[in-house]
Amino acid sequence: WPGTYDPTPAHFFIKLLHDKGILLRCYTQNIYSLERQAGLPEDKLIAAHGNFDKAHVVQSDEEAPEIEVGIEELKAALDRGEEGWQALRREKGGLVKPKIVFFGESLPDNFLQNHRRDLADCDLLLVLGTSLVVAPFNSLVGLAACSAPRLLVNREAAGTSDELARGFRFHTTGEGENWRDAWHQGDCDSGCKALASALGWGEELDALIESKGASEIHRAPWAAL
Repeated sequence: WPGTYDPTPAHFFIKLLHDKGILLRCYTQNIYSLERQAGLPEDKLIAAHGNFDKAHVVQSDEEAPEIEVGIEELKAALDRGEEGWQALRREKGGLVKPKIVFFGESLPDNFLQNHRRDLADCDLLLVLGTSLVVAPFNSLVGLAACSAPRLLVNREAAGTSDELARGFRFHTTGEGENWRDAWHQGDCDSGCKALASALGWGEELDALIESKGASEIHRAPWAAL
């Protein structure tokens, strides 16, 4: 449930990129809403598999307006067992579920409407902590502009061109086969800390972590106005 866990340094690194004025968008498969807890604005986050911080009434009519339910209201009902969730169902006129994409359900509209344009417009693609085996999310790697460098931060190699159309080519050895891909082997937190340090932003990231996303960050001089 929301509030059970705290954001990690990797989540605050994404917030740092936003505060620097250089984050176009954060796409995530995670459903735990920790990016939002770290302070990332809602319009900068696209949760491809939904988020656990909201709930809604399941309706058979797809054209009907969505009825939102507070996640705390759902949690309180579930804490009361079957009697609780059945009472909530009767009150709301249907079953209530978290706004998570279940198997067989369509991805959110904001994903479908934005992902191709965002990936075509990005100057650098950072991929953090994923096996890149779940479609269609794994196809995002191949949608980045050919001029955009791509960095994978992960314990294991993932999403290579051997496994994925237009995938990473950091493993290739032939001349001219890899002009933009790199792999930082390690966990997300250590990788993001290393990247922040290399950029000269290590202290600012530490301050964000310590303040839980509240510290003031200096905008990058090359950020778009």
